[in-house]
Amino acid sequence: MAVSINPPPQLRIPKQFFDNREMRDYFEQKDTIIFQMWQRMGGNFDLIADNQNLTKSYDWNVGEAKADFRAVTATTNYTMLPFDFVNAKGGAAITFPQYPQANSVIIVRNGDGSTIALNGNGKNMNGSATGEIKNEGTAIEFHYFIDSDEWFAR
Repeated sequence: MAVSINPPPQLRIPKQFFDNREMRDYFEQKDTIIFQMWQRMGGNFDLIADNQNLTKSYDWNVGEAKADFRAVTATTNYTMLPFDFVNAKGGAAITFPQYPQANSVIIVRNGDGSTIALNGNGKNMNGSATGEIKNEGTAIEFHYFIDSDEWFAR
């Protein structure tokens, strides 16, 4: 059931503005724009209250225990598994999981300041197929969104 919404109130134009045509026009145009925006966003109804097609891309379980991460140190090329925490060193090339599960999380850390190459393994990472971590101690947590088939850095 849609929730009824009142239209935006029109502001009373002070008497001194009636003498100034430019100011009066400004207020009338502003009221018209606000009313048009109100109509365009659904007018009298809150359509979001009726929308049953909303989907949740990531289950943010606030307050619940997170998945345990598997700590791995990689000094050569390494292909990650879901819920890996990789401490990469020596210019290692880190490849993301090829078939991640919905809501998978991985963490990659640069352990020594060398250039760590990241490969999405057929999936983008924030819009790019590859990436690098160059600064020692930098750790990036990636979340896999199955709806987008992409990893997003948090």
